[in-house]
Amino acid sequence: MTQPEHQTATSVLVIGTGGAGLRAAVELAERGVDVLVVGKRPKSDAHTALAAGGINAALATMDPADTWQQHAADTIKESYLLANPDIVRIVAEQAPRGIADLERWGMPFARETDGRISQRFFGAHTYRRTSFAGDYTGLEIQRTR
Repeated sequence: MTQPEHQTATSVLVIGTGGAGLRAAVELAERGVDVLVVGKRPKSDAHTALAAGGINAALATMDPADTWQQHAADTIKESYLLANPDIVRIVAEQAPRGIADLERWGMPFARETDGRISQRFFGAHTYRRTSFAGDYTGLEIQRTR
């Protein structure tokens, strides 16, 4: 049996319901743009749901000496100098904003007893800068509304 055809109009079509696609859609929607997000898999089955470890951002909540510059340097070093330095700078510099946005939208980050977002060592970083939600950070990103 053939399904009836449906037509939908939108200003922007985002293909992909993982973290990047959803983040792009949120940014557009907050600016008043009509956006539609389409994915081929259920939302909880996007690759972002598999990202268990956490999100790196130099918040300095655990190690006050941490900076976005050190985050960028650690990333460049760990990439064996293959990462694009301009992209690394942008990502490291903007990472705290990404964490703040997720927090504002209700992301259940692990917290210290005083309420600060907890951060842990992950990978080859100089400081504790990985914000996390248990062992299900990617899945929690997907669930955050």
